[in-house]
Amino acid sequence: MEKSDLVYWLALSNRAWLIPLAKIEQILTQSHSLEPLWKAEPSYIYKLELGDKTVSKFLQYRNSVRLEDYLRLIGTLEKEEVTVLKYVDEDYPHLLRNFGNYREDPPLVLFRKGSLLSLGEGVAIVGTRECSHYGHMMARRLGRAIAKAGYTVVSGLARGVDTEAHCGALEIPRGKTVAVLAWMHPIYPPENVELAKDIIVRGTLLAERFLRPESKFGNLTPGKFVERNRITSGISRCTIAVESGVEGGTVHQVRIALAQGRKVFALKPKSGNKRAMEGFKLFLSMGATPINSAKPVLEFLNKTKPQDRFRDRRIDSFYEHQISAFDKR
Repeated sequence: MEKSDLVYWLALSNRAWLIPLAKIEQILTQSHSLEPLWKAEPSYIYKLELGDKTVSKFLQYRNSVRLEDYLRLIGTLEKEEVTVLKYVDEDYPHLLRNFGNYREDPPLVLFRKGSLLSLGEGVAIVGTRECSHYGHMMARRLGRAIAKAGYTVVSGLARGVDTEAHCGALEIPRGKTVAVLAWMHPIYPPENVELAKDIIVRGTLLAERFLRPESKFGNLTPGKFVERNRITSGISRCTIAVESGVEGGTVHQVRIALAQGRKVFALKPKSGNKRAMEGFKLFLSMGATPINSAKPVLEFLNKTKPQDRFRDRRIDSFYEHQISAFDKR
């Protein structure tokens, strides 16, 4: 797709909730471009049957947008080797595009940086940032086992369980991992900047937002972390909850995974960890399957897995070169 049309996709992504994906598909069927949304007369927008209030909000937003800002953003993305995946692109994660009757649309665009081209064999490993020693150990162990079996470990680059899951995957030669971020730039938390660099070589960073270099952390609300949960489980065939209390992001992630029709596993914690045990029991009541190791997860994946697990046809020679260089370090 031409750069000019990408400008429209990026501009719309900031207010994607205004235009349902079904309407976007309708526009593309008619025009093969999103340009009419930005240049057509208001009467065209009203014909989309969005509702007067929605149309009014969109037109107000359209009038305030400076498309040249997004053209500059494209230049920044090119310099930083960040790819934009549009909802209609072939490389857009097929699992995310088709997550059943979940109430929210998948992201209109995704920002991707890394050497892993395919995002179709993910296993999400999630949990609290403040996990026990057992939680740290098991998150890393699960990450290793999943990666060793040829699957991609998906997590959020956060402190605690996420960090251990990514590191476990990277400990395996040719192990792959995807970090789903609340925003692509700047990397958060800052202590995981070096880990993010390793993930770029052996997997990919994925985010619904890029944010410009001048963005300040004060403008980044906790809600952005919650919004990414539908992506984490959305690109994964199943989710493993390692450790959590009865409140917080992991509980929200499990709810979303189940709503998306994903299988959820919950690691049984040590009996003395009251907080984690309460979270574990909550997950079981929600429909999660209890586990003590990766074995039941791998059995599930093997039963429901298409052929060609260990090689994805879209992993190209660039990826082969990158991971070979990484493994020799």
